[in-house]
Amino acid sequence: MIFPAQATTLTAGDRVYLQLPGESAFDAPFTIDDQGQLLLPEIGLVSVAGLTVTQAKQKIRQQLSTIYLNLDEFELKLMEQLLRVKVLGYVEQPGMVSLKPGSNVQMAIAAAGGARPGAQLDQFQLIRGDKQTLFNYKAYLDGNNRQALPALKGGDTIFVPASPLLGNIEVDFDAASLRESGDANEQQGITIFGELRNPGTFSFKPGMTVVDALMRADGVTRYADVTKIRVITDDIPYQFDLKAYLDSGDISNLPPVKPGTTIFAPIEVEDINTTSRTVYVMGEVQAPGAYESSTGTGFIDVLANAGGPTRFADTTQIKLLSNTKPAIAINLVKYTQAPDKYPLPAMMPGDVIFIPEKIDFNEKSWLKVTNDRAIKIIGAVNNPGRFEWNDTMSFMDLLAHAGGPKQQTNLSNIRIVRENAKDGEERIITFNFENFTKQGKPSSQLPHLRAGDTIIFDELPHDPTDNKASWLRQSAQDSIYIFGQVGAPGRYAFNSDQGFLDILSAADGPTGEADIQEVLITHRDGKTTKVSRFNLARYFQTGNEALLPNVVAGDVIFLPQVDAIADTQAVKVMGAVKSPGRFNWNDSMTFLDVLALAGGPTKEANITNIRLIKENRQAQENVLYFDLDNFITEGGSFAALPRIAAGDTIVIDELPHDPTDNKSSWIRQSADDSIYVFGQVGAPGRYAFNRELGFLDILSAADGPNGDADLRQIRISHRSGNTTKVTKLNLSLYFETGDETLLPRVVPGDVIYVPKEQGNWLDKPAERVVRLMGSVNKPGRYAFNNQMNILDLLAEAGGPKDTAYIERIMIVNTSCCGDQAQTFDLRNYIRNPGESPLPLLRPGDTVYVPSEEDSTASQLRQTLRDALGIVTLVVLGAAL
Repeated sequence: MIFPAQATTLTAGDRVYLQLPGESAFDAPFTIDDQGQLLLPEIGLVSVAGLTVTQAKQKIRQQLSTIYLNLDEFELKLMEQLLRVKVLGYVEQPGMVSLKPGSNVQMAIAAAGGARPGAQLDQFQLIRGDKQTLFNYKAYLDGNNRQALPALKGGDTIFVPASPLLGNIEVDFDAASLRESGDANEQQGITIFGELRNPGTFSFKPGMTVVDALMRADGVTRYADVTKIRVITDDIPYQFDLKAYLDSGDISNLPPVKPGTTIFAPIEVEDINTTSRTVYVMGEVQAPGAYESSTGTGFIDVLANAGGPTRFADTTQIKLLSNTKPAIAINLVKYTQAPDKYPLPAMMPGDVIFIPEKIDFNEKSWLKVTNDRAIKIIGAVNNPGRFEWNDTMSFMDLLAHAGGPKQQTNLSNIRIVRENAKDGEERIITFNFENFTKQGKPSSQLPHLRAGDTIIFDELPHDPTDNKASWLRQSAQDSIYIFGQVGAPGRYAFNSDQGFLDILSAADGPTGEADIQEVLITHRDGKTTKVSRFNLARYFQTGNEALLPNVVAGDVIFLPQVDAIADTQAVKVMGAVKSPGRFNWNDSMTFLDVLALAGGPTKEANITNIRLIKENRQAQENVLYFDLDNFITEGGSFAALPRIAAGDTIVIDELPHDPTDNKSSWIRQSADDSIYVFGQVGAPGRYAFNRELGFLDILSAADGPNGDADLRQIRISHRSGNTTKVTKLNLSLYFETGDETLLPRVVPGDVIYVPKEQGNWLDKPAERVVRLMGSVNKPGRYAFNNQMNILDLLAEAGGPKDTAYIERIMIVNTSCCGDQAQTFDLRNYIRNPGESPLPLLRPGDTVYVPSEEDSTASQLRQTLRDALGIVTLVVLGAAL
C-alpha cells in the first residue's frame, strides 16, 4: 500500500520505496530504523525521521546526486507507516514493537506478549522524552474506557511495574494463593475468621461494608451461623444478622467497619437459649462450640467443657470477646503460675473465648505477631529476627531464643532502641553484657524490655587493622583512636579492662621513626579536652607502671615522628647495629641506653673493639675503644662504661661474613682485634681474635694445615708493637704427645706461618736426612731413621716415574772413611726378592734413580744417531 500524501511526517518503522530505474539495489523497499535513519546503497545512513515525504525526497535526492547522474525519474513513496514503541518492565517479551497507526496501549502490551501475572496494573507509565505520565490500565480494563489510556506516538516508552506483593525474589506468581493468604496486617486491614471459606486479614477499601468483607473471604461456609456474626470496631462489639439484612436490605443494620476491624462468623449450633446462658469457645481447643453456662460458671469451667486447649494453642494470648465491654487478653500461663495474683474475668452469656494458634517462627508470615507482641533482634547474633514477647520473659530468655551472640559480637555496648518511649524516658539504652557476666550475673542489672523494643548487637572488626572497611560495625562510644608512628594506626575497640599498652600493642606498636619520649594523649570526656604528654622511653627504662597514662574510650593517642636533631642534642650510632641513626641525648643516658635505642648490635658485630669518636677533643685523643664483650662476660662495673656526650659518634665494626673472604671484608675488622695466618692452611688470612681463643682455635678457623704443611716447622711472630719475637712450634710433637705446654700463647696482632714441607730443607741437618734425586715423583730431602729402608724412601717420594731406569739405582753411602757407591736393581728385586737383598741405607746417604735415557744401550743408540747425522750433513754439503 502506498500513501499518496506528501505532507505525511516520517517516523521510525515506516517503510518507503525509492524509485530509481536501472538500479537493482533500490528495487526493495527500505525501513526507517529506530534512530530515524535509512541505510542506502553507496551513500550510507540518511536521517529522515520528522521530515515530510517531500522533504525526505529532496534530502535523499541531494545525497544521491553525488553518486548518480540521472535522477529525473527518482521518486520517494511511503508504502507503510508504523509506530515504533518500547514496552519495558513486567511483560512477557520486553523490547521494541511495531504498531499500526492508531494503535493504543493495549495493542502495544499485546505485541510485547502481554503483562506478566503480578504486574501493577494501576501504575503503568508512559515516557515521552523527558516527560513521564502515570495512568491506570486496570481502570481501562474494568470500564473499557479508552479515554483512560494516553495516545501513543512513535518513540514512546511504556513501562509496566511489578506489584509490591511479589517481594524482592522472583517466584512464579499464583494469584489464587496470594488472594487467599490475605494482603494486609491487622492494623491496616480487616481480620475475618471463623466459618468462612478463606479466613485471613484483607485490605480495607473505602466504602467497604461487612458484606463486602465477607465476600472478600469467599463467603461463609454452610456451617456458619449467619444470624450471629460478630463485628468489633474500635474495641466496640456488634452483632450482625446477615440473614435479616438480606431479607430486608436495610443498610442501617450494617455495623461500621474500618481498618483494624475484626469479623467473626460462628458455627451454627442447635437452637438453645443463646440470649441468657450461652457462651462460645473457639480456636485451638479440643471441642470448640457453644456451651450452656449457669450462675457461678467461671472461665476455667467453660474452657474445661470445651476439652481444654490443644498442644498447638498459644495460652498466653487468649482473647475474651464481649458484647458489653472491650476485648480482654488473658495469659493462662501467668494464671497457672500464680492464681491468687492473676484473677480471671467473670463470664457473661454471649461472651466468646478465642484461643489462637502458636506462632511458628520458621514461617515467613511474620505478621502473625503484631508489633505490640514482638521484639526485634538485629546484628551479631546467631539467629536475628522478630520474636514474640511477654512480660514473663527476661533479656536472657530473648538472647537465648536468638541463638546467643556470635564470636565477634561487641558485648560491652548492646543497644536497646525503644520506639514507644514515653516523655522523659531514654529512647536508646546501652547494656554492658561483659560487666554483667563478670559481676556474677545479678538479675537486677538486666535491662527491662517491653514489646516493640529493638535490640542491636554491634559486630567488632574481623581485622583490627582493617579500619577503613569495618569501622562502622564498631560503636564510637567503645573506641579509642591511635595515630602517628605506629604499625597500624586507626580506631580500635576499647573497654575498661584494657590499658595503654593494650591499645598500643593492638596498633602493632611504635615504628622505628616514632618519638616515644613525646607521646601525646588527648583525653576527651565529651565536654572538655585535656592533652597530656607521656615519655614511653622512661617507662621502658624503669618499668614503673605508675608512669603509664590512664586512657578511656574516646581518647586519642598520637605518636609523633622523630624530628631532625641538632648535633648538640644527638648521638650518632653507625655500623653493625639493627637501627643505626641519630638519637636524642640527655645527661641521664648511658652508653648502653644509646646502644639500646639503636636496636643493639647485630650478630655480625665486632663488640670487642667498639670505637667512640669524641668530636670535642684533640685529634690524638678523639677516639676511644671499648670491649663490650669483655664487659658482658666479666660482669664489668657500670662505672667502666665510656662516658657519652652530645655530638659523639659510636662506630661498631662488622666481622667478615666469610672468614676466607679477606680481600673484600677485612676492612670491616679492626687490626687490633685480628690475628694473621699464612702459609699451608686451608684459608689463610686475617681473623677476629680475642682473649678466650687460643692457637688451635685460630688454626681451625683457617681450616687447619693442608697436606703440604710442615707441622714441625711452624713459626709464630709475636708483635708487641715496638718489638717482634719469633718462636718455633713442632705441632707434630703436640699431636704425638698431647702436651698442652707445647702450644704457644698467641694474642691479637701475632702472625702464624705454616711452611711448606719441601721448602724448609735447610732446617734439617744432613745427618738426619737421605737425599733422593733423579726420576722419582717427589725428589728431595727426607727424614730417615734406622727402621726405614730404600723401599720406604721411594714410597715417601711417590715412587719412581714411568721413565725411571730402575735396573741401576745408584746409592752413595757416606762414612767416616769416605763415600762409597753401589747399585741396586729394583726390577730384579721385584721379581726375586729372596735373591736380591735390599741395600743398607743410613741418614746422610744419597740415592739417585736414573732415567732410561741414562742407560748404556740408550747412550749407544744416541751416539749412532749423532754419527749418522754428521755424515748426512757432510754429504748434503758436498752435494750443494
